[in-house]
Amino acid sequence: MKFETEFKNNTLIVRVQNTTFDIRGVKAFKRDIFMAIAESDFKNIIINMENVRMVDSTGLGGLLFAKRQATIKGGECFLVKPQQKIASLIKISKLDDVFTIVDDEETALKK
Repeated sequence: MKFETEFKNNTLIVRVQNTTFDIRGVKAFKRDIFMAIAESDFKNIIINMENVRMVDSTGLGGLLFAKRQATIKGGECFLVKPQQKIASLIKISKLDDVFTIVDDEETALKK
């Protein structure tokens, strides 16, 4: 699984490049988050999911991992532009209160 990471102000931005966020990519996702923690001091995490078409339970676990890392630092975890079926899965899983879902990265950066 490929990710693009960028730091802006006190925020880690992770852009998921693959269309599936599942067991094959979650280990790499967590590793990249750990590496980002070691390299920079950030408070918030923005996960751009615009290219993601499918998330399984392992993928949801990876997202929760990112949320925990942001919470530990006193920050917030934002999901940018998840597809409708992914947003529905988040809602069905009762995780819509856990994540802040926004339409674009700029909106998340302003919050």
